Amino acid sequence: MSEDILNEHGVALVTKDTVINDYIIEKLIEMEIVMVDVYSQNEEENEDTEKSCEEFEKDYRQALLKIKEVLTDLSAGKALDYNKIIEIQGLIYKNIDKCDEIVACLRDIRQADEYTYNHCINVGFYCMLMGKWLGLGYDDTIKLIQAGLLHDIGKTMIPADVLNKKGKLTVEEFELIKKHTVYGYDILLQAKEIDVEVKKAVLLHHERVDGSGYPLSIPSDYIGLYTKIVAIADVYDAMTSDRPYKKRTTPFEAFKMFLSIGISIFDLNILYVFLNSLAANFTGINVKLDNGKEGRVVYVPPHNITKPVLCVDSSYIDLSREDKINIDSVID
Repeated sequence: MSEDILNEHGVALVTKDTVINDYIIEKLIEMEIVMVDVYSQNEEENEDTEKSCEEFEKDYRQALLKIKEVLTDLSAGKALDYNKIIEIQGLIYKNIDKCDEIVACLRDIRQADEYTYNHCINVGFYCMLMGKWLGLGYDDTIKLIQAGLLHDIGKTMIPADVLNKKGKLTVEEFELIKKHTVYGYDILLQAKEIDVEVKKAVLLHHERVDGSGYPLSIPSDYIGLYTKIVAIADVYDAMTSDRPYKKRTTPFEAFKMFLSIGISIFDLNILYVFLNSLAANFTGINVKLDNGKEGRVVYVPPHNITKPVLCVDSSYIDLSREDKINIDSVID
């Protein structure tokens, strides 16, 4: 879709950038909506899309290698290499118009042993997408990418055995990990090239709008736009990625958390833009249900993004009407 489809009351039925399919067409016809604006794509453009996916994956791998170098150097006591940060942000920003490729690639990454590196790159990409979806300009978007890339650099000062511990952390260990925000800020104080708002986002990305976060437990008015964006990107990627001590959840479980607990701890305006824009990209993904069956997402209702409609065994299942069926995992 090239624009949102609204009903007569102005409620979104299908959001912009959703992939159109037979189910959606059938439902639109039932509602007597017979004309919509779509992006056209011919066979040559399909080939270009495949090439675009390959180019994106190449950029992602290059960015991953470079962030490894940055974090390894920091762990060894070296100064932050700002030139490498510029290289990485360039690799990310050049893909700003490849939303489908970004979401699909980040969804499929499963390297739990390299979670720290993947997470930095992923959060940089999600921050960029949020900048785009919020209508921010180039300068703000670049700074957001930097904030996403650098938000966890303080973890290079945390012992690896604590950082990658598979069991439950002790109170002392958790307090040590919480210090990564201050450690990261201290590292960036030496980098004059980095904007103060980026440094602030690194320090405060675990703060929450209700004042429940750390390290300062400050209220919403003092947190700042970049920080609020990084906070959401950080939590979403953490929930939907495999980690050494925890398997990933599905995007729909993450949506459920954000729309329950999340509405009191994250900025609502930013959160709704992120969730609604992101959810539109999950039409067409394959999933496994908790009853053992497999299906495909054919529709994500804008008003109920945690309960998509699935095609299972050639039949449609609306999860909003099924109390006993849930999505267990996303199939790559």
